[in-house]
Amino acid sequence: MMPDQVITNLMEDLRKGTKGMPLKSAVFEVGELSGITAKELEEYLQENADFEFLIEETKAKVRCRCGYEGMAEIIDSEDGEVVFMCSKCGDIPEIVSGDKVKVSEVQVKD
Repeated sequence: MMPDQVITNLMEDLRKGTKGMPLKSAVFEVGELSGITAKELEEYLQENADFEFLIEETKAKVRCRCGYEGMAEIIDSEDGEVVFMCSKCGDIPEIVSGDKVKVSEVQVKD
């Protein structure tokens, strides 16, 4: 998914979750395998958000059939596509966490 689409979906979900109430602040978690960077989200929010925000980056955790469980080895990241592999055997592991952009905290205006 392209970074613009990830951000659009995130903002739509945020509006739905707050039932359109005006926001005071929000905390976002950006996983390193999510397809967007914290910088891309920050640039979008600086231009478009009318609320305070904090962005936290989260490392990805993967599990491979070779037995490895830990951080993914990222080979390339471009245009919303992240290419990664197992740090131990080089195979393509299963993603355990770190592949999403989430809103972890929201405060609405009184």
